[in-house]
Amino acid sequence: MSVVKLGIIGVGGIAQGVHIRELLDVKEAEIVAICDTNPVTLEKVGNELNIPLEKRYTDYRALVDDAEVEAVEICTPNYLHVEMAAYAIRSGKHVNVEKPISTDCTTLQPLEDALKECNLDKQVCMSCFSYRFRPAVRYAKSLIEQGVLGRVVNVSVEYLKDSAFWKNRPMEWRFEKEKAGTGVLGDLGVHLIDMTRLLVGDFDSLTGHTEIIVKERPWADGSGIGQVGTDDFCTFVASMRNGATANFTISRCAIGEENSIRFDVYGTKGVLSFDLNNPTVLGVCVIDDDPKLAKMEQVEVPKEYHVLQEQSFVDAILGHKVAYFPDIYEAIECQKILDAVQESSEKKVWVKLH
Repeated sequence: MSVVKLGIIGVGGIAQGVHIRELLDVKEAEIVAICDTNPVTLEKVGNELNIPLEKRYTDYRALVDDAEVEAVEICTPNYLHVEMAAYAIRSGKHVNVEKPISTDCTTLQPLEDALKECNLDKQVCMSCFSYRFRPAVRYAKSLIEQGVLGRVVNVSVEYLKDSAFWKNRPMEWRFEKEKAGTGVLGDLGVHLIDMTRLLVGDFDSLTGHTEIIVKERPWADGSGIGQVGTDDFCTFVASMRNGATANFTISRCAIGEENSIRFDVYGTKGVLSFDLNNPTVLGVCVIDDDPKLAKMEQVEVPKEYHVLQEQSFVDAILGHKVAYFPDIYEAIECQKILDAVQESSEKKVWVKLH
């Protein structure tokens, strides 16, 4: 059996919560090296994974240059993604990079240049749009492709959290515009943008509004108060290239909502509805003769649509076809939409894409 040997750059929250946890269940994968600038985190994760001391790096280039490492997972703050991904791609490594791909489109050129130089038939470059691996999303995509909804006319999306108001939540890189680019828009909303592109298609134009509700936070080291530079609420309306309209509301200021993700796709023949807190169930309502008689049914998603992000990354490296695979160009397209929402909010105008 072929085994893919992986190195992970950034072994904090998202790496431990998703990447490492899933990779440990992938029999064709082995984590052979890790990298982090925080010595405490590096030691903790290194000990948990039994990584040799010489394979615990503080410089990401050293991990990428490690001849044993075949694939690299990039789980760092947004402003580091392009630099690290470009270096890994130029080094011939397979890459899986967290979202969003960067802080804004003006930083993307080094990555785009690296992608032009690599052979994407042999080198896997994936972006971590983890929600497109949820069973309900993949089943919905299949049903839409089969024409169950007819022509899609409207998408309604909500991602609601109360995390802006967590007591004593300190300043962190997510609240610094130079490091994050966007706030809740890029952190959470980019998942919804990617799902909409997957299910419905490309965006044509949009108009949006973003706000910073909690404008100050204390620095974790007690050095004072920091000014928040990224949004914690946004809403936007998009016109899709196929004529559909999509409405988005993303907030970390929704009291009473721990983590609510609702997604509805309306067509001329019916509606598909899912709540990603219950990702193995899809709501399906299809017109028969009389729309008034149509009822929403909760359908258990067939097992064939149950896949995992990290298994899919490894499968792609091993040459297996992965349906609805999110290559890194998907992340670049989503970054253009993030930029457009911010531009629209700042200028109070509709912004055209493409």
